[in-house]
Amino acid sequence: MHVDLPATGTKLRGYVQLVPSTYAGAVALTTANGLSTNLVDPVTGLQLYGADKPHYLGPLIVGTRNVPVRLKFFNLLPKLNGLLHCPLMVEKDGRLHRVDQGYDDTTGFFVASAQRTEKMQLVEAVELLSGLLNDFDFVTPGDRSRAIASLLTPALKLGGLIKGSVPVDVAESNASQSGKTYRQRMVAALYNQKPAVVTKKAGGVGSMEETFSDHLIRGKVFIQFDNVRGKLDSQYLESFLTAEGTFPARIPFMPPVMIDPSKFIVFISSNGFQATKDLTNRASIIRIRKREGHQFRTLDGKDMVQLMFLWQPILMGSVFAVVEEWHRRGKPKTNETSHDFHEWCQSLDWIVQNIFQGAPLMNGHQEAKQRAANPNLSFLRVVAIKLNERHRLGQEVSASEMAELCLEDDVEIPGLSPENQTTEQAPRQIGKILGSLFADRLELSFDEFRVARRQEWSRSEAGNSITLNRYTFSLV
Repeated sequence: MHVDLPATGTKLRGYVQLVPSTYAGAVALTTANGLSTNLVDPVTGLQLYGADKPHYLGPLIVGTRNVPVRLKFFNLLPKLNGLLHCPLMVEKDGRLHRVDQGYDDTTGFFVASAQRTEKMQLVEAVELLSGLLNDFDFVTPGDRSRAIASLLTPALKLGGLIKGSVPVDVAESNASQSGKTYRQRMVAALYNQKPAVVTKKAGGVGSMEETFSDHLIRGKVFIQFDNVRGKLDSQYLESFLTAEGTFPARIPFMPPVMIDPSKFIVFISSNGFQATKDLTNRASIIRIRKREGHQFRTLDGKDMVQLMFLWQPILMGSVFAVVEEWHRRGKPKTNETSHDFHEWCQSLDWIVQNIFQGAPLMNGHQEAKQRAANPNLSFLRVVAIKLNERHRLGQEVSASEMAELCLEDDVEIPGLSPENQTTEQAPRQIGKILGSLFADRLELSFDEFRVARRQEWSRSEAGNSITLNRYTFSLV
């Protein structure tokens, strides 16, 4: 047996011959006779009986030479949705119960946790969970509230306390090495897990959707689309995020495998998140700014992710303390309706405001959604990030200089096909993009950036009057 499996609570696959209840010595296949759950006929719902108790090696099959023997096998194992390495908190008959080890028939998870959670006081729990985020510079207080919600969402969703869909956690930053992926790894570490990584590819064998499906089939609870560049347009992912009941996971040369989409947590990290309107409606966008020269906290040579694995019983105890307080107060919600996933939004909005004393959950989110769904504005943000990386904020640049930067860094310019991303076409297209964004304005702000336009009049070599536009990018 693998060392991760607890000595008590681990079950082995058993086999037994099914017989009528009138069979001599028939044994009811119930928990009282050593099974993990009561087995009933899937059609009639009646109790099932075996010739004896299930055995690891199965019943003896006796046959006679040249006489056909017909065997019919039934898979009566309970549905397994995944393997968790942390305890669960589930609701049964209106009361909360902790599942520290073994199979939970409410959620379908097998909990393989070697440690039990610590009992934490609410004040200590709130302080500890909030402190996990102190390394990050969030764009707005609402971004911090959504980061707190990200810490709690897996416990509420995987434990079945939120029945509806939960959004994809989108970590967005204004520069590389800012900690966007690190924060999501911290969320997974809180639940004693490491995220399974998906990288964005352009279709074909080994494509993004195939890798994602493979992780679903393998029961990887936390899945991360890492460092996504360009527009993320995946109807498959959008369907998964709103699917109810079962969802078909597909990989090459295999029939579809039906999985339960409610048992997964999805992350996306990007320096410039661009997506369809449908995907942004299914997202919780959490924006951070890079802190120049900042060193993330360590202790005894271990970073926060490593430490969170060590502190997992205390951290999960803190999550449970928050969940218990919310449940004790009747699972209240706010009236917030600006997110498509109302149950998640209203429940977490109440928690972050009333237990963590934080900003409203959707503070600043509408602006982030609109920008992410606008390809021209998303493109301009990427340009701002690239200028920031080159320490050129505060300096005037032209459309031609922006085009040169985009071609050097392989930044896709909206409205141009790959073969037209050239030094001739790019400046003109960027000029059109800027013209549509600014219209009659001289200044434009989005997220943490501001762009000012300065116009001057000149004459072309032919003597015609022309307008020259210069742009200055800065931080808000």
